Amino acid sequence: VFGTQDAEDAPGPKERSMLLDHAKLLGSFLVIYGHFMYYNLTGEFSEMKTWLSGADDIMWPAVHARGMVMMPLICFVSGVCSQGAVSATRLRRFLMNLVFPTMLWVFVAKPVIYDSMVTMRADTLKERVNALWTLQAFHEEWYLQALVLWRGSTFILWSNFHPAVAFILMLATSCLGGYHHFDQSEIAWMKLDETLGFLPYFAVGYVTPFKKVEQLLPKPSFFPALLILGWTIFAAPALFPTALPDGHGWYGCCGAGKEFTKIVDTGLVAEYQLYFMRRLAKITIDAVPMLALVFLVIPRSVTPISWVGSQTLHPYLFHLVLLTWLDRAWSYVPLPVVDGNFGHLLVLALHIPIALGIQYILASPTFRWVWSWCFEPAWLLDPILAPMQEEKVEARPAPKVEDRDAVDDRETASGTESDAQQSSPRGFPTVFSASDMSIAESDISINEFPDWSRGSCRWKPGRDIIGMKEAREFYPYLLPIFLVSFALPLVALAIIGPELIIRIVTKVPFSFGAFLLIIVNIPLVGQFGYHVYRLWGTDKPPAMSQLAGPALTHVVVVVEYKEPVDVLGRTVETIAQQTGIAVRPMVVLATEARDEGRHATAAALKEQCGSRITRFLMTEHNLTEGETVGKHSNENVAVREVYRQLVEEEGMDPFEVMVTVVDADSLLSTSYLAHVEAAFKQQQDGRRLVYSGPLNTYRNFSDAGLLVQMYEIMRCNTDTFHDPLKCYYPQSNYSLALGFIAELGYWSIDTMPEDVHTAAKAMINNFGALSTVPVPALICNDLVENYGDRYTQAKRHQWGITEMAWHFALAKHMNLTFPGWWAVFAAENRRAGSFFSCAQIFCAFVILPLVVVYACFNWSTLDWKIQSYAYLALAGMFIQWAIFWGQELFLWRHLLHQFPIENASAFRWVILVALSPVWHALATLSFFVVPTIHCLYHVTFVGELGYVCAPKGEAQKIEGAEAQGEAQETE
Repeated sequence: VFGTQDAEDAPGPKERSMLLDHAKLLGSFLVIYGHFMYYNLTGEFSEMKTWLSGADDIMWPAVHARGMVMMPLICFVSGVCSQGAVSATRLRRFLMNLVFPTMLWVFVAKPVIYDSMVTMRADTLKERVNALWTLQAFHEEWYLQALVLWRGSTFILWSNFHPAVAFILMLATSCLGGYHHFDQSEIAWMKLDETLGFLPYFAVGYVTPFKKVEQLLPKPSFFPALLILGWTIFAAPALFPTALPDGHGWYGCCGAGKEFTKIVDTGLVAEYQLYFMRRLAKITIDAVPMLALVFLVIPRSVTPISWVGSQTLHPYLFHLVLLTWLDRAWSYVPLPVVDGNFGHLLVLALHIPIALGIQYILASPTFRWVWSWCFEPAWLLDPILAPMQEEKVEARPAPKVEDRDAVDDRETASGTESDAQQSSPRGFPTVFSASDMSIAESDISINEFPDWSRGSCRWKPGRDIIGMKEAREFYPYLLPIFLVSFALPLVALAIIGPELIIRIVTKVPFSFGAFLLIIVNIPLVGQFGYHVYRLWGTDKPPAMSQLAGPALTHVVVVVEYKEPVDVLGRTVETIAQQTGIAVRPMVVLATEARDEGRHATAAALKEQCGSRITRFLMTEHNLTEGETVGKHSNENVAVREVYRQLVEEEGMDPFEVMVTVVDADSLLSTSYLAHVEAAFKQQQDGRRLVYSGPLNTYRNFSDAGLLVQMYEIMRCNTDTFHDPLKCYYPQSNYSLALGFIAELGYWSIDTMPEDVHTAAKAMINNFGALSTVPVPALICNDLVENYGDRYTQAKRHQWGITEMAWHFALAKHMNLTFPGWWAVFAAENRRAGSFFSCAQIFCAFVILPLVVVYACFNWSTLDWKIQSYAYLALAGMFIQWAIFWGQELFLWRHLLHQFPIENASAFRWVILVALSPVWHALATLSFFVVPTIHCLYHVTFVGELGYVCAPKGEAQKIEGAEAQGEAQETE
């Protein structure tokens, strides 16, 4: 709301003041939290009837103490923001980002939309639309109106005086204006009483050398906060027991109004003439703790929530809407009646994160975008203000005085914008064992593809697809967007109430409702049959003779880091045993340079393969600046070297080289590469598609606990028997043409969920079309056995929710057409485990238990239709349970026999199947819900998640044996 403006209009680079941002953040929080307390105390909210009953003695002093700091702080920051010389640029911003948005707000948005949102009544909307149509719609916003007058007066008047003179004149104007009640006159709509009442605090900010004071005073600490708290709650009320004039009106209003009226009525001339001294006293006792708070307590360095401080307009204007909705939602919850100060303090403490959450939600880019028509009226004003062009000045590397006016009024309406620098995934040096040449020397420009036969490389991408570097600016917004997506259905359900839902359902004919419940489960049966047909017999290679086209060269990249040789040997053996392909595969062992045993491992694996493969290549990855640790950066380097050798040196067609990326513990079906090649040739043009087989992690199934086993069954079942009408995404193991990889810029070097990310990049390349082809042949991997290690892996998997930030960055930085961007964005939202699907699952975790509890407690009073629907729903759940385990039975009996799987005992299977609904809920909570919350916290308050490889199979056993040996040696 308050902008950021320093003492001069210095040209050159603009730099934010974290101290001012944090001051605005605190002011916004005090407004929201203070209004929660105030409207409960006045009876407009209902929590004083339940868990805040009798809390008046605690809340009123808190409200008064907060009032001594809140508005003085806000007005002070506004004064600081208004410093600087008058210029055409500042005047243009003043009109564009403050005056006209205020007019749109008070004449259109607030009386029509805002008021209707508060009342949630259709007749309010109808009435206000009629008022707008007749040009009678108006709803004041005193602070924005006062800010227009304050800042406008600095342009016209105060900037012409010495700061000390301007300060004295503003104080005098406020003190004299307090004697007159402007809000009773015809100009009451201008809110001059409030404008003059708080003008002195604005004046304090206007003349304060903010940057110099910040530099002179020591770093902030917590101790002054205790003194400020003691002053506002105890010392100031003791020194001034009589109420002093409040800035919210003239001298005759608020708490001091009775005293002023008494003086006027009794004709006390001297007291009347000197009454302005009370306003000066009020300013003094408020300004002292406020200035101490700003310069001695508020942090000055960047924090995870600093960005909210630059976006305080929307929280200030809209917080009462959410507070009102929240109060109505509380009315549907049987809140307890709390007695005692300790319980009241706990309830008040509970509302602190609620107030912070409201700030997050209302400051989020999505919410601001919805209201950009009002607060960013360039669409309306650019033609009008065209003569006032922005002053273009040459940037200076180190300006003497920080100029924050560039973001001053713009923040008043919309917040600042920063130019994110795009990262290129190309051109970083890496050393390989196969060649001493760095990858930088073989860098492939997007405009340097040779023209091969059949024109396979004639299409040249116009620009690189951005990585996660550009997406990180949206990380702070993920949590508020997630909270809104999670809370909206719950709030809607709370507002509607169970009684209305029951009345609606009972009016639906029972035959129609039963038909809907039955028809929902029919596609599941058809889907089961489709996948049985698709997967049947895929343990054998397809008939390649029926497919036209030249044979593909298969390159299998095994990505590993310090994996046991036995595990890698098992994987490489399945590659060497591939059948149904015309050319023996090439194996690439993608290693990390920090792995001391990589050369010995590569030598052993090469000897094991012998002549069953065409060649064996080991690559080494050195972590470079801008990269994050993980599979993505390793395979990025490995495949670049493959391109250099096969395409640049040997002249092979990159679109006739199929690269398959697998994990170190992947066991390929002997027919896997043949099925990949068949799928490639079955397409009209398969060169720019991704090919992926079903996910399976059952190899060491018997070693895991019940929850891990259940969750892996759920993951593998969902992927193997996926909905064929939805976009399919690869997981861990997948294939794509080498030429397509090069066109996509290889792998993003800073993206942990590389499989999903690569599929999304493929969709961008193909204008949002389906780009992943399901391959029926299986690859079997190990699961993570221990609960703690599985949770670590779950966090890594759920880090995929950050892909939503990347999709936002695509819209900002890639200049895609909206249909193309929306197709990719919509596909991501439908992906299992995506950002918004997580929010839906969270809602289900809340709503379903509530429905069950409500039905149990009210079963006897429910209509017979509701009871019948409940029985049908249970029958539907039983059908889904039977289909689920039928699919698993088919998988184990007909496909998994080709892998050396360690099966569980019969007793364990009985427990899994019989109690699967219980294990399903617990496993989802343990490995989906909680890790998602952990990731949201991490991305908001910590930053990028570090890649931690969870040990699996033999690696886990070896690690455990080593730990046990070390313990025995210690003993």
